[in-house]
Amino acid sequence: MNAYLILGCNRHTDNEGFNYSESVSNPIVDLHKVDKEIRENVTTFLDDACGLFDAPIFNYNKCINTINFLYRHFGIISEEGLAKIQSFIRMHRRGGIFLILILKEDYNE
Repeated sequence: MNAYLILGCNRHTDNEGFNYSESVSNPIVDLHKVDKEIRENVTTFLDDACGLFDAPIFNYNKCINTINFLYRHFGIISEEGLAKIQSFIRMHRRGGIFLILILKEDYNE
């Protein structure tokens, strides 16, 4: 599958218009680079358990659980990558994080 799993953040602005962050998105998994032996299991997990083929995930806890499962069970997120993701989540929690699958050609536009 030629797609990215994207971790993103919505824009965070307070009631007085002070802007804390703009909308940000980062590819955290390149599904095309997932080992062929586990690629089908990963895509099945993302589709059946997470519903990412139908809609993005906006629920904070579901995002965290999905990332942890990909790291622990499939090993497709490195320890260094997980540290970056955790830092991103801490910085952007108030803005609302999300996970979404995007085809590579759509992400690069």
